[in-house]
Amino acid sequence: MNDKTYSVELINVSKSYDDQLVLKNIDMELEKGKFYTLLGPSGCGKTTILRIIAGFTQASQGQVYIEGKEVNKIPANKRQVNTVFQDYALFPHMSVFENIAFGLTVKKVEKQIIKEKVENALRQVQLQGYADRRIDEMSGGQRQRVAIARALVNEPEVLLLDEPLSALDLKLRTDMQYELRELQQRLGITFVFVTHDQEEALAMSDWIYVMDRGEIVQSGTPSDIYDEPINRYVADFIGESNIIKATMIEDYRVNFVGRDFDCEDAGIPAGEAVEVVIRPEDVQITLPDQGQINAEVDTMLFRGMFNEIIAYDEQNNEWMIHTPQKVEVGQKIGMKIGSNEIHVMRFNETEEEFDARLEQYEEAGDETV
Repeated sequence: MNDKTYSVELINVSKSYDDQLVLKNIDMELEKGKFYTLLGPSGCGKTTILRIIAGFTQASQGQVYIEGKEVNKIPANKRQVNTVFQDYALFPHMSVFENIAFGLTVKKVEKQIIKEKVENALRQVQLQGYADRRIDEMSGGQRQRVAIARALVNEPEVLLLDEPLSALDLKLRTDMQYELRELQQRLGITFVFVTHDQEEALAMSDWIYVMDRGEIVQSGTPSDIYDEPINRYVADFIGESNIIKATMIEDYRVNFVGRDFDCEDAGIPAGEAVEVVIRPEDVQITLPDQGQINAEVDTMLFRGMFNEIIAYDEQNNEWMIHTPQKVEVGQKIGMKIGSNEIHVMRFNETEEEFDARLEQYEEAGDETV
């Protein structure tokens, strides 16, 4: 194990049910006081990781450490971890106070200490004055805060959140994203958050693990994941993307839609078939023949902050463009794309190979400064 102590560390963790492998060789190092998100579609293994950390599920192989101590054989109730579930798992017939105090009551903690801890937890989630309210009288957002307070009252080292916002309406969900992020930063507790919502992950996280079929496909900061997706799966899953077939010409030079473009990728053999990903907001509209690519507008939808345009270039590639500009269906346009907005993706490249290429590029950049 690394000499550095992490809040949570998973080393080569796998999980099988009968003959079905649901997690494969998971390695994670979660630093204290950061907001981590496990992001992926249903069935990709993210909740299984949460359950293994919590102690509700045992790993088939590998080690789990919490605060530097191996916990594989330590039961859930002995770990300094608490979980907020998707359905909150609150007792509807109990008051807010009784729900939050439940775990402490089971442990036979003194009544005065329970009172002090519950009042402090209510302050942390901004529910002072709600102690006597029944759960079935609370709104969805209030119930979510009660569930968090019930977890916080046990003073965990790590708080696990299993899609706790999924049942809320859009506005309340957005409000609670801000509240959760602010709460995590104020308390300094390590949060591990599970979601399938990429916008939620990008907005809230310090670090994201993108998962697919039981494996971590890519991990990094929100900007890393969004700006430098490792493959088509990540590019498609994280926001909208234009993904176009291409051929690598040489370092920092790629060909697509019949012409060569400067780019910022290197370490890929010349002539290799690749794909480029370009985000819709990175495509600038120009007059025809004044950009690098000509296209014809197929549709335009007003999205509030921008217009979403679908256009087809002369090779019939579909392009999505997000812009404040207005155009007409059938209008001929030009499109301009900066070299730093073109990201080259190799087929079947691993995260380790991608990181090695990126490091090589950064070192080369340092040498030219």
